[in-house]
Amino acid sequence: MRDEDQTWTRDKVRVSERAGQFRLLVVDGATSSMMDLPPAGLLLIGRAPEADLRLTDRSVSRRHARLFLDEGQVRIADLESHNGVSVNGQPLMEVHTLQPGDVVTIGEVHLVLYTATASAPASPREGAPKVTELTLGERTVVVADPAMKRLYELIRRLAASELPVLILGETGAGKENAAFAVHHWSRRTDKPFVALNCATIGETLAESALFGHEKGAFTGANSAKEGLLETADGGTVFLDEVGELPLAAQAKLLRALETRRILRVGGTREREIDIRIVAATHRHLEREVAAGRFRQDLFFRLGVATVVLPPLRDRPSEVGVLARRFLDRACAATGREPLSLAPATMEALGRHDWPGNVRELKNTLEYVAATVEGALVEPKHLPERILAALRSPAASIPGAPTPPLTPTPAEAPSLAAAPGRRGASISEEMRALERERMVEALRATGGVKVRAAERIGMPMRTFALKCKRYGL
Repeated sequence: MRDEDQTWTRDKVRVSERAGQFRLLVVDGATSSMMDLPPAGLLLIGRAPEADLRLTDRSVSRRHARLFLDEGQVRIADLESHNGVSVNGQPLMEVHTLQPGDVVTIGEVHLVLYTATASAPASPREGAPKVTELTLGERTVVVADPAMKRLYELIRRLAASELPVLILGETGAGKENAAFAVHHWSRRTDKPFVALNCATIGETLAESALFGHEKGAFTGANSAKEGLLETADGGTVFLDEVGELPLAAQAKLLRALETRRILRVGGTREREIDIRIVAATHRHLEREVAAGRFRQDLFFRLGVATVVLPPLRDRPSEVGVLARRFLDRACAATGREPLSLAPATMEALGRHDWPGNVRELKNTLEYVAATVEGALVEPKHLPERILAALRSPAASIPGAPTPPLTPTPAEAPSLAAAPGRRGASISEEMRALERERMVEALRATGGVKVRAAERIGMPMRTFALKCKRYGL
């Protein structure tokens, strides 16, 4: 069974082994990473070997700043550093209490604080988030979260180089848009951008897809065919879900990157190529290397510059912005009048964990545009799987009230039989517990049913049938 941990953290955290309620996105030079903060303690930030958060940028002092974590608060103090500390662009003059979404600048390094659990949507009184539209050729990427803005600034800097870029993030978090931004902002922008989802090709076809084949190389090879690396000559190749690439293809890909030459399957003549590789995965590649499922030398080759995309649940300011835009586009595509999202619907969207991230949000709004008859989208119009997840006890937000969603008559008996409720039989309690475990597994694996079934030791066929039974 594969390890499905979706969190990328720094190793240098010695204060506590227990994760607290906050996480820190660190944008340092050519890389970004996500770090879990402990529930309590002191963290030294700087270039010194003893630093808990050790940074490499020369603009950072050896002992630059200190974080204080206690009683659900995160405070920061400047340790009389050379280049100082600023919070949201304002110089830090004394110990400052940070809020989720605050951007801390330490020299040329940026830190963004997040809560480690889902956040409630922002109140209308707090004002609409500042939206930035990035035009990338025919694509438009909308960002409203401070961390995403910093990440795209990092991507723009990386694009000017020829470094390979490794993009990490959960399924549907926007890895392809980030990869295309690398291509669009590079000197290769007028050359091909070729994408391959490595999870969709079988082991026997992987090498042919990447490197091409000669006529007669295998049964069915009735003519010679260029591979994707050859097709993209001069441009950028995006290898999505590179962690799924078979080991044999990994070895051949590494050689192609080192020699800038490829050999078609069944061929004898090497061909020169000029490409840039951008790879992406939702897997923890270091653990894949340790398990022998990914080549260490290829990991080092691809991961020269690393970008970590936060999941949508960690950027709640973007949910409402993206929801309105996806709904407007879906209405325009179907030729219907624009729809409005009721406040209660916006609240429900903000409370959902979005295990499928931006892709799931987009699909949800397209479904709404196709099915709602009136002009106002109410919570009851959302897909049943979202309503079921919001009704689940696991969906409640720690420390925040959870407005109830009215169950349909057909759902009321199952809710009455939840664990701990009087009158529920043992079998009903077992079913409710089983459903809760399945929901947790789906969230942990980004909504991928095969891996969720593996996580809880349930046969895939059984898992699929019970997903339908439980409305997942």
